[in-house]
Amino acid sequence: MSAETQAPQGPTAEEPRLEASRSKVVLWVLAGLVLIVGVGLAAVTTIGGSVLYYKTPTEVVAQHPIDAVRLSGKLVPNSPVSQADGSITFDMTDGKTTIHVVYRGGATTALTSAARPGASMVAEGKLAANGTFESTNLLAKCPSKFTSAKATDHASAAASS
Repeated sequence: MSAETQAPQGPTAEEPRLEASRSKVVLWVLAGLVLIVGVGLAAVTTIGGSVLYYKTPTEVVAQHPIDAVRLSGKLVPNSPVSQADGSITFDMTDGKTTIHVVYRGGATTALTSAARPGASMVAEGKLAANGTFESTNLLAKCPSKFTSAKATDHASAAASS
């Protein structure tokens, strides 16, 4: 038989194996891309929620932020007052603007022992519609470090045990 009279041959045994191998590679690449995109989105979502910028009372009042911010200013002397509901109210200023702050956290050491009147403070929270800053976390700024109210309370409790 000559080459011209031979019937055309169908796919060889090699071709299905190559096709299966290519399919597996494509699936692994797609799975890897989905994993990378998922991890990236999770990281952006997590980091986005934890990044808070410091704003002065003047900036907070002018911008009236909807999102959580860190309010940085000085504690107004004689302004902290303990309320019957367990919250503490006080005023913070940057020298131009004063904001009334309501702190409803469990630990108040940042105000009572770590912060002196006129000391720099950081309050994390949101500005309410009535102009009061509602804080969920307080930090007393020290020249060398930040002291978290929660961390200070845990340290004092451990030391007294």
